Amino acid sequence: MKKLLFMALALLVLGSQTQAVADNKQEKKEKKGLKWDWDGKTLSGNTEIDTYIKTIDTLYNKVNSYKDSIDLYEFHSKQFTLDDGKKYEICYMLDDKGQLVSRGTVNWQCVRAIMQGTNIVLDMTNAGLMSANAALTLPNLGLKALKFGKYVKGGPAVISAGTKAIKDVRKKWIRNSQRWKEVKSDAIPNAKSLNIPGMDDALAAKLDKCCYIKRIVETDETAQVAKSENDITESTDATTIFSDLAQRQEAAEKEGQAAENMEGADEFMKGDPDDLD
Repeated sequence: MKKLLFMALALLVLGSQTQAVADNKQEKKEKKGLKWDWDGKTLSGNTEIDTYIKTIDTLYNKVNSYKDSIDLYEFHSKQFTLDDGKKYEICYMLDDKGQLVSRGTVNWQCVRAIMQGTNIVLDMTNAGLMSANAALTLPNLGLKALKFGKYVKGGPAVISAGTKAIKDVRKKWIRNSQRWKEVKSDAIPNAKSLNIPGMDDALAAKLDKCCYIKRIVETDETAQVAKSENDITESTDATTIFSDLAQRQEAAEKEGQAAENMEGADEFMKGDPDDLD
C-alpha cells in the first residue's frame, strides 16, 4: 500500500514539474514580440534621450494601429462545377466578423497596407540610426541613467520586432493583391451570366460588387497548381457558395459596412514579397 502511495505521489510531483515547464515555456513565448512600457509622460530632461524615447513610443503605437486596422481581412478562394461540367473559381475577402468585403474596400486596403507599411518601415530605419547616439548619451543622465536606460535599451527591440511585424502584414497584402488581380483579369462580366437556378438580378449585383469569378480551363499544369494550392482553394456546391455570400453581404449592408467600388489601385499592388527583406 505504501509503495502504491509513493508511486502515486511521485507521478503527481512529476506531473506538476512537467506542467511547470510547459507553463514556463508558454510564459516565455508570450513575452516575445513587441514590448514597450513607457507611460508616455515621464521624461529625463535630456533632449536627445527624450526625443529617442518619444520616437520609439510613436513607432510602437503606429505598429499596433497598423496591425489592428490593416490585418483584418482574409482571402478566400473556392471552386465549383455547374451542371454543364464547367469549372469556376470565386475569390472574395471576409473581415474579422466573417462578413463579405466589397471589391472597392479590398482595393483600398491593399493600397493602405502597402503604402503605410512602407512608410513605417522607413521610420523604423531612421529610428535605428538614433539608437547608438541615445545609448552614448545615457551616461550624461547620471543617477537617472538606470531609470531611463531600460527605455533606451528597449528601443532596438521595438524597432526589430515592429519592423518584422509590419513586413509580415505587408507581404501578406502584396500576395493578396497579386492573387486578387490574377482573378480579376480573367473574371466573367457578371454572375448573372452563369445561369444558376435562383440567381436573380439583386443577388448577382451583390456578388459582382464583392467577388471575382473566373472560368477554370484545366490542363496538366493548372491541375498541378490547383493541387499545390489546396490549402486555400476548396470545391463546393455553387448554390451553397452564392447563398452563403449573399447572406454575408446582406449582413454587411445592414451594418453600413458596404463600400462603393474603388478601382485604379493596380500600380500600388505591384511588388515581390521577397524584395521586402
